[in-house]
Amino acid sequence: MTLQQLRYALEVANKGSMNEAAKSLYISQPSLSNAIKDLEKEIKITIFIRTNRGVVVSNEGAHSVASSFTFSIWLA
Repeated sequence: MTLQQLRYALEVANKGSMNEAAKSLYISQPSLSNAIKDLEKEIKITIFIRTNRGVVVSNEGAHSVASSFTFSIWLA
């Protein structure tokens, strides 16, 4: 898990959309989606539930994203 992956996950959670998050992060949507999938695979949980209307943070993901947010504040 990298800080960049955590930043990506926080931005996706904040935007509720992979596409909108990718735009604000200045990366391509497929790159962002792959980074999130890699993160989910590494930590063995589904962070986001993907729908045709965007993404929703899963129950497992909510805990993970909240912990990441707390960690990112600590680093700042």
